[in-house]
Amino acid sequence: MQNINSILVGVDLTHADRLVAEELNEQTAEAVERAIWVAALFNARLEFFAAMDLSAHTKHLLEEDRDHLTNNVEDEAHRVMSELIEQAKAKGVESSSKVAFGAPWREIILEVIREKHDMVLVGTRPHGFTGRLFGGTVMNLFRQCPCPVYAVKVDEEPEIPEIVVASDMSEVSSDILNFIVSSAQVADMKIHLVHAIDTRLDERLKGLGVNQETLKKCAEDIKSEIENELNEQLAQTDFRTLTYGVQVHVLEGSPDVAIPAFLAEHKVNLLAMGTLARSGLSGFFIGNTAERMLEKVNCSVLTFKPSDFVSPVVPE
Repeated sequence: MQNINSILVGVDLTHADRLVAEELNEQTAEAVERAIWVAALFNARLEFFAAMDLSAHTKHLLEEDRDHLTNNVEDEAHRVMSELIEQAKAKGVESSSKVAFGAPWREIILEVIREKHDMVLVGTRPHGFTGRLFGGTVMNLFRQCPCPVYAVKVDEEPEIPEIVVASDMSEVSSDILNFIVSSAQVADMKIHLVHAIDTRLDERLKGLGVNQETLKKCAEDIKSEIENELNEQLAQTDFRTLTYGVQVHVLEGSPDVAIPAFLAEHKVNLLAMGTLARSGLSGFFIGNTAERMLEKVNCSVLTFKPSDFVSPVVPE
């Protein structure tokens, strides 16, 4: 797992009907505070990055009065960003800022590629009528950004954060576990290493006449095998040095149902998980199970991709 030396912070400057608001919205303000905390934890540098996706009408107005309106918009944006730099400086964190025009998710990814950032940190959106925490910008970052993406939910600050690492025993999940364990060595966390066994096969076998005792024995064997694999994965980390250690859980049920239920039951603050990109007719997507799971999650999420992942986003 690479070190975190440089973090891009996505800054949403819009609020209500304002193109550039005097104050950040609650979600962005939370993301900025968390980014400063993470940067201080890893001794990393921040780049506050704002991309404004303007409507055709707004672009027309700016073109009509380029010298006056465009300068006013950019000047106001840079003023807000300079305040964020001062906020980071007060915590001993070095930072810079940049303002761009275009779709935020795309501009963020291009900036990550240009500047070789190690992590992107953004705010989520408040639950709307869809009930989903992650909007289009965040989901596109989860799908296509080459570095880890940390989407921060506005929440009460817990005394000791509860963190879930969702493992599929892959190399990516081992990297995630190592990263979280390393983080817990400098900031106390309660870590849960979780894997969900899809039990739908049991129902299908039962329908084919396999008796209940055989199914139960098979399920117990699978659970024991998974527990052993998780413990082997855990043994490759320095978890024994942690104040609260790491708890291992094998859940029963489809991962996109069982894991969100576990998160809610244990009041988890952060889910750390891998995403697997695959190509398709509509471009690049994260795995189907991960995508369905994220639709049901109501906490902050940190996603990782395989080390050989290459973003499909390229400059025009």
